Amino acid sequence: MPTPFVVWTVAAFSYASFLLWYLPLWRRVSPQEVRQVVAAAEAEGLSPERLAELQRFLEEDRGESFVIVNLLQLREPKTDARRAMEVYQTRFMGRLLRMGGFPLYAGRAAMARNIEQWGIDAEGWDAVALVRYRCRRDLARMILFSLEGDTREFKHAGLERTFALPVLPIVSTVSPCLLVGLIIALAAALLQIAVG
Repeated sequence: MPTPFVVWTVAAFSYASFLLWYLPLWRRVSPQEVRQVVAAAEAEGLSPERLAELQRFLEEDRGESFVIVNLLQLREPKTDARRAMEVYQTRFMGRLLRMGGFPLYAGRAAMARNIEQWGIDAEGWDAVALVRYRCRRDLARMILFSLEGDTREFKHAGLERTFALPVLPIVSTVSPCLLVGLIIALAAALLQIAVG
């Protein structure tokens, strides 16, 4: 039977392991990584304006987590595009999860046309995804990963066009650190009662 000391030691270790995985913790983008990402994005045909904005975003790294809003339009035929995207997303999310990133929300478009749009001609989206990144360095690494070998081919085979906008938090109603801490503490307390 585990003693209370063992139970709470394991609980503390579990929570510390979660924090090491989840929090940015000194993971800033290096100048070399910035150059690599900008060069790779330039080779993909990103415009000079977008290249400059991407470079600025990476160079102004303050070591904070953020979310990327993704809008996706699949190629025709949709069935083939979905198969290609399943392969791409499995690889992409598998790598991202190891870096403390994960999808917060994903869904398919419920209407063929936007309810509202001002000043832009952007309709026909098939899906939306909100993806949490632990830090900008992880984004840099994922950009490079998404352009490697056949991973890039699956992405291009699945997507007709995409929209990706990094968003910094202002208000959030959920604190994963608090939630996970409470769950671990509750599990430890229940285990202590059960064996006590």
